[in-house]
Amino acid sequence: MSDFNLTVNIDPAILPVLIDAGYKLCIAKKVNNQYTVVWQGSNILPFNQFTWSAKYQVFGSVAFRSGALVRATTTVQNIVSGQTATLDKYGIMHPAAGTVDQSGKFTVQNEYGLINLGVNSYVNGTYSPSYVSANPVVAGPTVLQPIDSVLVWFDTQVTTGTMILNASSQAIEVDFTSVPTHTLLYQAPSGAPGGRGVWYLDSDQAVLPMTYHVASNSFTIPEPDEGQLALMTELLNTRPRLRPAFTAPVVAVAEYESEEDAARFKDYLSASRPEGFVQWEVYGSDCTVSVKMEVEVAADEEASVRSAMDKYLGILYAFDGAKYNTLTSTVHGRPVEPVQPDYPAPPVDVHPGSGKSQWPHTVTGTAIVRFHNNKEASAFAEQVNDATSPGITFEATARGPAVTIKFEAKGPKEGAHKRIRQAYDAAVAAFGCLPGGAEPVYVGPIVWSTCLRPCLHASQPFLRAAPVREDQ
Repeated sequence: MSDFNLTVNIDPAILPVLIDAGYKLCIAKKVNNQYTVVWQGSNILPFNQFTWSAKYQVFGSVAFRSGALVRATTTVQNIVSGQTATLDKYGIMHPAAGTVDQSGKFTVQNEYGLINLGVNSYVNGTYSPSYVSANPVVAGPTVLQPIDSVLVWFDTQVTTGTMILNASSQAIEVDFTSVPTHTLLYQAPSGAPGGRGVWYLDSDQAVLPMTYHVASNSFTIPEPDEGQLALMTELLNTRPRLRPAFTAPVVAVAEYESEEDAARFKDYLSASRPEGFVQWEVYGSDCTVSVKMEVEVAADEEASVRSAMDKYLGILYAFDGAKYNTLTSTVHGRPVEPVQPDYPAPPVDVHPGSGKSQWPHTVTGTAIVRFHNNKEASAFAEQVNDATSPGITFEATARGPAVTIKFEAKGPKEGAHKRIRQAYDAAVAAFGCLPGGAEPVYVGPIVWSTCLRPCLHASQPFLRAAPVREDQ
């Protein structure tokens, strides 16, 4: 069973300010996509170490109340992924049973009735409460899923086992899903009010503290003060390897006609996590499927959001199941530009004489794929130009590590966008499987255009015809 390690170092210059103000260093573990309990709340030292493993216990708890300590009201039982523990009508939690799997989820079969359920997680050599359901659960099965992410912050009002409901400030979320060890350093400008500072993750990423809102399960980033900005600037200038973290979590929600369609897409989305994401959490409810995603590196927040949505849309359009009804997305709790079920084609000119075009439809699209180097890009362009797909032609041009692909589908417009998308996905996937092939670092969306007349020259299949004048 793998161990996870988190080291939190505090700049000695700011340490007295935090201690004299009564702050404790707190961490919480994510369970069922939420942080609800202070997993560890300890006195602050210059060097703080936390080590844990995927060992869990389940129990029934007192009602959730902000500021209260977690207290088990039933017996407590060990449990592992895939197992089910039964809470009987007398409030006795029976030993877990069932086939162990790798899903990361376990279940409590509740025969008692309304009760809050809790989870203990193993940290620093002992079990400590890491989760209590915010609301009582009804009779029946309740699935619990610990997630390898922790929240780190400073607080004056809590200790280990405290149920949290109010906002947690000066916080940073650290993801352990792909890396088992992380190091944090906290620094603050001299005389900073309340010790407002900057987090440094693994010595190469500067992160402004966030505020975590338990009630909405969301983050906001308070506007940095002059001291924080000056500190970031100073360290960016003195540490060449340091990069600021501008990435932002994006939540996309797709709604389907039926629960069966939604369940199929949820499974597909869960199995399609792209490379380069620090967060890819998929969950479903009734006919909706949501994913909370965040890219690993981005130049700014706009690039972060664009990259996340590009990858998500690529997966969404590659799904061969039912078409979704609506799609919405938010960043930091605010809506981003609405996404339509298909990329809309720009308006086209139609000969006004008869009201109908005498030519078959031609649907064209352009996409950009980037690789690590020029050699990979050239090889990919060559493969795409040699590819064949019924009714679709390709034209790929490599410019440095980027490849521009132009697609053209003639014939009935119905289904043309989907055929092009499938051909695009197949070309990218096939290249990664070939000897000498490679996974791209960026797969862009298809930008559509539509032409209702034949193109002018065979050598220029993507040149749109000039508008037809009525006197011609």
